[in-house]
Amino acid sequence: MDRRILGLSLLLATATTYAESTPSLIGPVSDIVVIEDGLGPEQENCQSFKVNEAMVTDFLRHAVLITHRQEHDWYLYGPCQAHGTLSTRYGEWQWQLLNLGTARITAVTGETFVLGDPREESSLEGD
Repeated sequence: MDRRILGLSLLLATATTYAESTPSLIGPVSDIVVIEDGLGPEQENCQSFKVNEAMVTDFLRHAVLITHRQEHDWYLYGPCQAHGTLSTRYGEWQWQLLNLGTARITAVTGETFVLGDPREESSLEGD
């Protein structure tokens, strides 16, 4: 079987609907709740950082696991925050989304992971 056909078949076989899940690192996601948004310094206009379920889903759909060093080297500091909860087959998670492309998710066990959206990378290398 041609690799392209096999790849397309696998993609179609694993496709899920936007509303109920995301092909993210933590598997299908449901019950996204935004507890608070617009957090951060007034001088940074953080009160205008508004987040909804669709935005969190979109972020998770594109996010990759990154290290703190990669966050420092590849992403601008986002002072504005939103936070909430979500559910996966592994239980409830807490999430914290920053306005410039990074986030933290914390499992019920207390383990925290740093995520980055490659679409928001800001390399210091020559453009």
